[in-house]
Amino acid sequence: MVSTTTMIQRLEGLLGTDDLNTSEQSFVRSLATRMHAGEVTKLSGDQVEKLDELHGRHFA
Repeated sequence: MVSTTTMIQRLEGLLGTDDLNTSEQSFVRSLATRMHAGEVTKLSGDQVEKLDELHGRHFA
């Protein structure tokens, strides 16, 4: 299983590309901000599920 931090870092690399739509980019930016603030353990279950789905779509 890939760590939450690794998933966010990978998706952060897609920011500014056409691989993520506007809503997804906003979501990844918010997660990246929390990750850099050391708050990645405070994500809700829904956020973790969305992150996992988004990561799986691009990196599975």
